[in-house]
Amino acid sequence: MSDWRPSGGVEALKLRAQLLARARGFFAERNILEVETPLLGLHTVTEPGIDSIEVRLRAGQRYLQTSPEYAMKRLLAAGVGDCYQICKAFRCGEEGKHHNPEFTLIEWYRSGFDLQKIIHEAVALLAGLLADASLSERVQLISYSQAFEKVVGKTLHDLSAQQIKALAIQQGLRHTQDLGVDQYLDFIFANHIVAGLCGPLTVIYHYPAAQAALAKLNASDANLAERFEIFYQGVELANGCCELIDAQAQQTRFQSNQATRRARGLAPVAIDQRLIAAQRHGLPECAGVALGLDRVLMLALGVANISTALSFDWPRA
Repeated sequence: MSDWRPSGGVEALKLRAQLLARARGFFAERNILEVETPLLGLHTVTEPGIDSIEVRLRAGQRYLQTSPEYAMKRLLAAGVGDCYQICKAFRCGEEGKHHNPEFTLIEWYRSGFDLQKIIHEAVALLAGLLADASLSERVQLISYSQAFEKVVGKTLHDLSAQQIKALAIQQGLRHTQDLGVDQYLDFIFANHIVAGLCGPLTVIYHYPAAQAALAKLNASDANLAERFEIFYQGVELANGCCELIDAQAQQTRFQSNQATRRARGLAPVAIDQRLIAAQRHGLPECAGVALGLDRVLMLALGVANISTALSFDWPRA
């Protein structure tokens, strides 16, 4: 039996340690508090596109957290202030060249930051992690609608739901049941738009409102979400947004997610009412980012498979 050996080498382990030290130094310089929250929680995300890992204990059912977002927002509502966390996160079924069901996230929140400021800080962290000060000068910033039109050759807002479905099928989508417009857009975006963009680092911002997730909507155009993602050569490294703080709006989004899950025959997921209660208590205006450390390490190592950036990948775990 040879699979006792690590999937990543000593070089990867040493460089990971360096990236962790650089990340902590970056946040220390900005007086951002490091926190820890539970990896096992009573609730999980309701988003239909995310499959959580369920753990059954004698005391009841728990979920391995897909990110520390909900718990960190509860800390923010309790008055903790700017904070960050470096932790493991888990998603069921996400295994491949760029995915491992267990992965490392750097997640942080900044009070009073708008979209421009949080994008700037996320790029600065990446430049620091990669020890490349010039990275910030080579960033391509483009809106979701601009990226769509640039690659697809058509304006998103001029396409009907049926045309978006036809475009996804034309570009190779195979499915056994009718999907929602967002899923068709996700396929087009992931498989064609991101891959069609050039540049060492690309920031795509102002996603459609239907893909806001936990982001607030743009004050001038409610069709747009104050959300962004950062890509390097077609690989997503980070996503962030200006956070939705309205408890009732968040409750409505969660209920919509539950309805979508029922329509698709997915397992039901209860709404995390502790997060809603924290928002009602008073979540401050803030912006947050989740950055995948393993993928950044892949980039730093110059490797194409995430297993090389891990001590033990999923098959060896």
